[in-house]
Amino acid sequence: MATESYEFDVAFSFLQEDEDLAMKLNSLLKNRVKTFLYSEQQKKLAGRDGEVLFNNVFSKESRIVIVLFRNAWGKTPWTKIEETAIRNRGFEFGYNFVTLIPLDKPVIAPAWLPKNRLWIGIERWGIESAASIIESRVQEFGGDIKIESLTDKVLKARDEIKERQNRERILTSNEGLILVHKEYKNLIETFKEQINELKLTLSDWHLNIRDNQQYGIDIISYGYFLTIQFYTQASNTPDGTYVFISFWDGVFDTKGYKNDPFYKYIQFGEDRLKFDINKQNEYGWSDNETGNNFRLTNKVVEQWLTKFFNAVKKHRLENRF
Repeated sequence: MATESYEFDVAFSFLQEDEDLAMKLNSLLKNRVKTFLYSEQQKKLAGRDGEVLFNNVFSKESRIVIVLFRNAWGKTPWTKIEETAIRNRGFEFGYNFVTLIPLDKPVIAPAWLPKNRLWIGIERWGIESAASIIESRVQEFGGDIKIESLTDKVLKARDEIKERQNRERILTSNEGLILVHKEYKNLIETFKEQINELKLTLSDWHLNIRDNQQYGIDIISYGYFLTIQFYTQASNTPDGTYVFISFWDGVFDTKGYKNDPFYKYIQFGEDRLKFDINKQNEYGWSDNETGNNFRLTNKVVEQWLTKFFNAVKKHRLENRF
């Protein structure tokens, strides 16, 4: 079916709770490929038989299908229709046309879907990476990516200006401070979840986690020390608020003082991060001084835990324990 003509390049299937995410993905793609998103097609669809329409879109009129998948997908009236159309098409032509983006933990993918149609990177790598993957799938399935016209670029620039103004408004307001605390809590909880999960399988790594007196946590293993701390000014805006992450050979106490003044402490790196919002309205962290190098919370956690465990692994291999 890859060489056939299609009404749409991409059709999105999702639960109502994920409509915002679908719209963000759609906004990145719609000037470059033809997309089907129910909420943007409602006027065109008025008066038509919804069941027939959705069956046609997902069974034959779309080049590829992207499912924002939760375990409840396929169990609601409309997603059940979409799932049936996808399965019927897959049974006849194979499932290369469909890709699931899992949003639940743990992922319980449908038994009928081949594992290679699962792409799990949206939480780790963000919406822009997801859009790039979707464009690649369109090309893989015989579609062309449209080069943006001058009008497209102007409209896109207008939207970017609006987004930037809204971002600046949030980041200089009490609303922004509330979001800072919420995302910092998410950062700490993500670190804790990862460590507690690893402790179950790394029982011989002497892996410990504790609260520190800077509203954060310390992670310790074999004398290596990773600390996450939170600093804020007495203010009702995010200005001056940042996260401090530091990695050492040598352990400090919960106040940040050296436990052994005679030990040669070595610092492997540090980060000062401020809360930020990217173009896709995702929350994360940028370099405190420059405002560059935006990273999602999960990416920050992965980056620092990778450094930490690589150092511990090297130490254990060199010392044979």
